Amino acid sequence: MSRKQDTYNHSLTSPTPISSLSETPSAPPLYEAPNDSPIATTTASPAPLDYGDAITKVDPSLPFSFQQPVAKKTEIISHARDQSISAFNPSASATAIDFDQYRSTSDHDLVDTTGNYDGIEGDQEPLLNSYDQQEHQVINLQLFQHENTTPPPPNYSQYHAQYQTNKTGLLSRDRHLNQDGEALTQFFQKHNIPPHMKIRFYGYHDETYYKSKNVRDKHGHWKEQRKPVTKRVEDFNFDLDCSDLVSDQCQRVYVLPDPKTGQIKTVRQLCDDYVREATQFKEIQLTKVINWDFAQLTQAFTTAIRSHGYYHNVAISYELTDHIITIKTDSKLSKLADHWAVRLFFYITCLYIFTWPYLWFCRKKFGYATLKSEWKMKVTEREWHDQHLQQILGQISPIQ
Repeated sequence: MSRKQDTYNHSLTSPTPISSLSETPSAPPLYEAPNDSPIATTTASPAPLDYGDAITKVDPSLPFSFQQPVAKKTEIISHARDQSISAFNPSASATAIDFDQYRSTSDHDLVDTTGNYDGIEGDQEPLLNSYDQQEHQVINLQLFQHENTTPPPPNYSQYHAQYQTNKTGLLSRDRHLNQDGEALTQFFQKHNIPPHMKIRFYGYHDETYYKSKNVRDKHGHWKEQRKPVTKRVEDFNFDLDCSDLVSDQCQRVYVLPDPKTGQIKTVRQLCDDYVREATQFKEIQLTKVINWDFAQLTQAFTTAIRSHGYYHNVAISYELTDHIITIKTDSKLSKLADHWAVRLFFYITCLYIFTWPYLWFCRKKFGYATLKSEWKMKVTEREWHDQHLQQILGQISPIQ
């Protein structure tokens, strides 16, 4: 799945490889129902299994089985929580933020802000005057609350950076964010809003037919030549939006420890390191992660779809949008490296073999897997499964 499609896949893989015409991963397992199977000969679909049974039970009457529950996977297992920032884990009594004021607009390339301070001219003014640690923690917390909840310290001002929005999230090349670690930290905190997620259900099967054409053999005689052609047939393809079930507040933020020294830095320290880096190709990225057992939910729905009487290929994917915050420099070289025409030229001429490792090293230092914010769902996997199971099965026709 291409990066632009932003698909958050936790689908399971069939034990036997299935020929596929797309990059959509397959959910398990994909066996055809035997002709003598009681499910294949009955017209009425059996009642769906309970969620707990669906992820643990081995049913010999079904043309598939699971030996044990799928292990829960997490994207933050190798990260360490930043305990110094209370803003990423606000108290339950705190006032909820009005996230609508920060939502992305329909124009995916719109520059939303003007890049200046509130009531302060110039980029040389400090964002925060000196005050004690307790006041700093209060201001961090209020970044997730309404602006008028508590007054800021004297001469405090929040910088409004320029950025562009797209389906992935937002991208900023604001020069000041690349020069001020405090402004960069504020930017991450301000725009760390709930991601959007939808669950897509895709069922398909492959059909093979033979295409004939007449050709001459080496003796000049005509003969028929048959060539097999396989095409994909889509059985169902729909999605369910569950963005409103993502928790309104971030639970915590995680930082990847230094792979060489094992040192665990805070978000502010990481932002300061990014600012001090001199390379023009540097970038830093915050990825929002939803802490849900996607693998187990995929297994439960796959079991229900199989017991419903559908035995073709099934792909269940979890597609996230508005889940990545990226900061890059405003240098011409950085912009050229991201331009589609330049990328195409380097690909055709094979120059990417020499240039891409360098770009990868420069950007890998601070971006991609370094920063992650954790979000929870308002409902459990079992609750969402039970609430939507009949709706999902109603859109899937059993195989006759």
